[in-house]
Amino acid sequence: MTRAGLVLLLLAVPSAGCRLSDPVYAFKDVRALEPEEEGMSLLFGTIVVDRSGAGDLASVDLEKIGPGEARTHWNTNNVNMFRVFFRRTMKDGHFLMEVPPGLYEVERFVTGGWGQPETFNVAGEVRKAMRILVTRPGIYDLGSIRVTRSEGWKNYNKYDVERVLDNSPERQAVLRQAIAGTTWERLAAAPPTPTSTPTPPPAPAP
Repeated sequence: MTRAGLVLLLLAVPSAGCRLSDPVYAFKDVRALEPEEEGMSLLFGTIVVDRSGAGDLASVDLEKIGPGEARTHWNTNNVNMFRVFFRRTMKDGHFLMEVPPGLYEVERFVTGGWGQPETFNVAGEVRKAMRILVTRPGIYDLGSIRVTRSEGWKNYNKYDVERVLDNSPERQAVLRQAIAGTTWERLAAAPPTPTSTPTPPPAPAP
């Protein structure tokens, strides 16, 4: 569990606005695409901003910081102009992202409702605390990340973030439905892979 500060910035670009296809898109559930190439893994996470009017998650950026010195950036979003024709990778705070092996940090995420989108830049110890190591192909769970406004008038534009392991039935149902009928479903049925959070030991035999 981690609690630390985030900085909130308003996007300099206008909101994508309402599309004629939005009523159709609203009913689409999160669905995983087939792996783009061999050796890829699927990240599953949940980000919720606990503030009135924050809107739903619209974009997530990760930075691959290793191995090696070269850094690359990975994104998933729902701002595609023709998004109704594609599978939905995020909804109600849940998101999916396909990535190759490596060590990743959450770089930023965007929420958007009917108003201007808001960008949350993640820095410092928060980024380190939310790292996830992807090794052999599989499904990796980032857990649930809840963002709340920091207390005190001096912290008006700062937020606290708490990341917890979340195996709630709701989240597991979202993931099961998202990977149903895909290669990911077969990977999920295989022996578990190492994740970013420790797995509790089995209960002792009676």
